[in-house]
Amino acid sequence: MRQIGFIPDPVDPRKFEDYLYTQGTLVRMDRHKAGYNVWVFDEDKQLTGKQELLQYLENPQSRVYADAVLIAKNQRIKQEKEDNATPEYKVVFSDQVVQFPRITFLLAICILAVSVPMLLDDEKKTHMVRIFGLNRQGIDFFSNLAFSTQPWRLVTPVFLHFGFLHLLFNIMLLFEFGRLIESQRGVIKFFFLFLVLSVYSNLAQFFLGGISFNQGIHLGPAPIFGGMSGVIYGLLGYAWMKGEFQPELGIFVPSSTVKFMLFWLVLCMTGLMGPVANICHISGLVIGLILGLFPRKFTL
Repeated sequence: MRQIGFIPDPVDPRKFEDYLYTQGTLVRMDRHKAGYNVWVFDEDKQLTGKQELLQYLENPQSRVYADAVLIAKNQRIKQEKEDNATPEYKVVFSDQVVQFPRITFLLAICILAVSVPMLLDDEKKTHMVRIFGLNRQGIDFFSNLAFSTQPWRLVTPVFLHFGFLHLLFNIMLLFEFGRLIESQRGVIKFFFLFLVLSVYSNLAQFFLGGISFNQGIHLGPAPIFGGMSGVIYGLLGYAWMKGEFQPELGIFVPSSTVKFMLFWLVLCMTGLMGPVANICHISGLVIGLILGLFPRKFTL
C-alpha cells in the first residue's frame, strides 16, 4: 500500500474512489485533519494514481467523475453477486492475509475459559493461579520452570484475570488490535508475535515486580499477577510503529487510540487504579515498539 496524495475538504473523496474503482484501482481513504490521505493497494499503480489524483483535484466536478459513481455502484453489486455465488471456505494456515482472526478468537476463548471460573469461585481462582500463574512462591524458576517441567507458565499468566472489568477491557482491546494485525500479517506471524510479547512481558513482571508513583518508584519481587494487558500494549506498540514507518502493510492505529492507551498506562502507574502489573504494561509496549520498527523482511 502506497500513499498517492491528499484530498482536502470540501472536495468529495468518494467520487475519486469510485472513479479509480471503475479503472481497476482499489484505494483507501483515511481521515486526516482537514481532508483525507489517499492510498493505493497496488504499489505498481502508485504513479498512475498520483496523476489521476492531480487531474481530479483540478476539476472534481467533471462529468467523468459523476458518471463513475453509478458505474462503480453497478460493478460492486455485480461483484458481490459473483462472490456470493461461489463462496470460498478454504482455510489456509500460512503467512497470508486472513479474513477471520483465528488466533485472536482462540486467545479470547482461552481467556474466558480460565478467567470466568476463577472470578466466580475463590477455590477455582486458587486452583487456576496454581496451574497457570508465574510467581516466586514455591517455584524454583530456573530448575523447575524455564527449561523443564512447567514451561507453560512463561505464557499462561496472560489468561488470568482478577476482575470482570479487567477481563472485559482486555477482551475488547485484544479483538481491536489482534484482528488488525492478524488480518495483515497472517496467522503464523501473529501467533509468534503473541508468544514473544507474552514471554517478555511476563518475565519482566516476574523479575522486576511493581512500579507506582504514589509510593515512590520501587522495583522488587513480583506478587501474583496476570492479564493480557502486557500483550495488548505490545500489539499497540507494534501496530503504532508499523503504521508510522511501514504504512504499506495496512496496519494503522488512530492517534486518539494511542493517546488513550498511553494515558491509561500513566494512570495505572499512579496507583489510583489499585494493584496493577505496570512493568508488564511497560515492557510489553517497549518490545512491541521495537518489533514494529524492524524492517518488513525481518519482522514478525
